[in-house]
Amino acid sequence: MSRRVLVVGAGLVGLGLAHGLHIRGAEVTVAERAPELSEVGWAITLSDLHRNALDRLGYPPSLWQREPMGYEYIFDAHTSLPVNTFEFGPTVMLERSLLQMRLLDPVRDLVRTGTAPVSVEDDAPVVGVRFDDGTTGEYDAVIGTDGVHSWIRRNALGGPAPLDIGCAVIRFRVPNRIGVTFAARTTPIQGSRLGYFLNDGGETLHCMLFINDPAGRHHDTPLSTLAERFAGLQGPLGHVVEAMRSEPDRLCVDIKQVTTSVWARGRVAIAGDAAHAMSPALGQGAGAGFEDAAVLSDLLTAPGLPVEHALAGYEQIRRPAVHDLQYRSFNAARELVLDEKP
Repeated sequence: MSRRVLVVGAGLVGLGLAHGLHIRGAEVTVAERAPELSEVGWAITLSDLHRNALDRLGYPPSLWQREPMGYEYIFDAHTSLPVNTFEFGPTVMLERSLLQMRLLDPVRDLVRTGTAPVSVEDDAPVVGVRFDDGTTGEYDAVIGTDGVHSWIRRNALGGPAPLDIGCAVIRFRVPNRIGVTFAARTTPIQGSRLGYFLNDGGETLHCMLFINDPAGRHHDTPLSTLAERFAGLQGPLGHVVEAMRSEPDRLCVDIKQVTTSVWARGRVAIAGDAAHAMSPALGQGAGAGFEDAAVLSDLLTAPGLPVEHALAGYEQIRRPAVHDLQYRSFNAARELVLDEKP
């Protein structure tokens, strides 16, 4: 008899997990609070490890085939002089919304939108779940992939609220009208750091402004105002500064981190941002979630392995690697903006 698994949250990790379990014979239901699934987000990066995880989850290489990101140059924010360079290796960048739709397509029929759990009772050998639409269900395992504000983490596992680390990131896009062929970022200035990556085959610059923002005071600050911090900047980043003055569409997000002592208890577990949300400074969050999903898909469908052992093993395998990654991502975010005080 195939295992019945409830995945809570239809984000990237939840969809990937659903597919990995489904192709291994599990009976999967995905509960998504949003009334409908829409294309959201900006861009994500995928390393070799992340693409290997997607391969293990059953997705074809065509899903992520892109030109590698190449090189990044670091420019002094005061003088515009290039001062360092960094090679990304085989890392690629994808549009998050496009990836989301491609992950959704093969599991669309497994997703129930407009519904979320309101109670989870782990009464072995099943987990009883009551949903906010009045329906109920019994499952062999419940996995929360419901993001940084995870209901499963807080209510089913008694975990903490996310921690605001005092930084924000503002994302916006700029047409690559100058034909630049490499990524770039500045050194810190006035508690902020500006950079971009190439996207859409080099036609678009995916821009990110990291900013020291402990009180969320810059959510509504016009980009044209923030551009003055980089006045006089020359070269490709000067092109970005000029574009900021025209107020392109932008997304401002406070950077939060989730550190919880319990990832799994009995037949309930969390994965992705629900378990280990981290700064986007290293571009590792979504990819780490795919690695979670690959391990969970393997262990939850391993013949003869009890669910409780599968979930405990998942936590034992994934927690050490993610703990180190979170630590480095946190420090990277702080270093991006705090090398120089605002």
